[in-house]
Amino acid sequence: MGVVTRSQAKRGCRSHQSDGEEPPPRGGRGAGGADLISLLPDEILGSIISLLPTEQGARTQILSSRWRHLWRSAPLNLEDGVRRINEAVVSRILAEHQGIARRFSVSPFIIDNDSDKLDRWLRSPILDKLQELNFSFYAITWPSPPMPHSALRFSSLRVAEFGSCEFPDDAAHQVHFPNLQHLALGSVTISEDSLRAMLAGCPALEKFVFSYMDDREYLPEPLPPSALHLSSTLRYAEFACCQFPKPMACQVNFPNLQQLVLETVTISEGSLHAMLSGCPALYNLLLGFSSGFLQFRINSLKLKHVEMYFHRSDADRLQELIIENAPCLERLDYRGPYGDVINISIISAPKLKILGRLTDNISRLKLGTTVFKGLHDARMATVMRTVTVLALRLDNLRLDVIFNFMKCFPCMEKLYIKTHIARKNTQRYYSQDRFECLDHHLKKLWIGYYSGERPHVAFAKFFVLNASVLESLVLNVHPRKGISGRWVKNQRRQLQIEKKASIGAQIDFTCDDGFSYLCDI
Repeated sequence: MGVVTRSQAKRGCRSHQSDGEEPPPRGGRGAGGADLISLLPDEILGSIISLLPTEQGARTQILSSRWRHLWRSAPLNLEDGVRRINEAVVSRILAEHQGIARRFSVSPFIIDNDSDKLDRWLRSPILDKLQELNFSFYAITWPSPPMPHSALRFSSLRVAEFGSCEFPDDAAHQVHFPNLQHLALGSVTISEDSLRAMLAGCPALEKFVFSYMDDREYLPEPLPPSALHLSSTLRYAEFACCQFPKPMACQVNFPNLQQLVLETVTISEGSLHAMLSGCPALYNLLLGFSSGFLQFRINSLKLKHVEMYFHRSDADRLQELIIENAPCLERLDYRGPYGDVINISIISAPKLKILGRLTDNISRLKLGTTVFKGLHDARMATVMRTVTVLALRLDNLRLDVIFNFMKCFPCMEKLYIKTHIARKNTQRYYSQDRFECLDHHLKKLWIGYYSGERPHVAFAKFFVLNASVLESLVLNVHPRKGISGRWVKNQRRQLQIEKKASIGAQIDFTCDDGFSYLCDI
């Protein structure tokens, strides 16, 4: 985009006026300056309009006569994400628009499982240089409607997302997407030969998403072997609601893959380890609601972020997590179901910064040579100064548990605790030791499902009176309990806010049931 000087803008303004058009509007309602954006060249204004949603882009025609012709000739991004876009509107736009189209995205509500209708739209000449194509039929339809052959005619595509349709096998070997970078196939019925041919026609692919419909009443669909024979340019891969055949994952070779998502998949322990070994550049791993493996060992030289979460119903879910050698690992987030019993060992992760969400149901936690039997019985031997964020889920707030972690993580800056039960006062154990964490580092404490009862008040008050550099204490109350001004005033009195150790500490009471510590940091 070039730079437009004032003199050039004025000359452009005069040229527009000489063509019989009224001068561009000056200022808005109550504004005192010229409308400089209207002085930009048509190409730049057209690019700006093309970034707007379809309905808002069309509305720019009412701004002034200067803008009236721009939308009809601007690069088109046609999406049916607004209520006023229907079948007739889509057909009219494709018939009357004078510019080229960049993006065409329609939902099942507009297509209505009519492949012929979609085919007519996709054959429109303004789509000849299409860069992004996204369509899906209704997922509950069986058999799936056929994908129109016209969906495969765009060699200019950079993004293609197809959902709940049947791929035309007779056209697979004609697929040629030399510029395609992002391909998503959601519940697409496609043969092994067709998928192999299609992926072979995508030499520049960087992001690949393959998923089936999540139906827990049936066994997951087997993953086609060719789904793992992808271009070496691949950077992001996501597989969902499928089953990995055992021998297949051992053949994985993604030399440049950086992010891997396995969501609701069934995969054996050996296949999972082999798959990670075939991704030497991997730095982000998400493993959600998956099963088939009881032990998971992480040996990865570049892995930075690991996130895992599991269902209570996953009978063969993870029982032992071992971080054996992860020199670049910075974030480890494990979320098991309530009552989950697991062994976690972090043997070597010298750059670990974020650790969560540990529960007091953990059978054994090993951090270097420090061993926690549960979270209450600890033999302290290792200090991990790199950890600055810790997330816990505790049935019962206990200061002795927190003291152990403050000794193990003396540089901890943010502590997130979600609790449920306010039992009898268990806060009799107050350490006489000074903690580096309390004196110099702890800046934020978040307590979820804070009840306001005596054990919770005593726990929170300890940090109010002893955390010297605390900046924020958030006491998140269960939404069903509610917060009144009188209740908050009484809580602040019990917490002895006037005696807080950190003058700048902000104490807030919230009712946010959807809070996530990962989003907060």
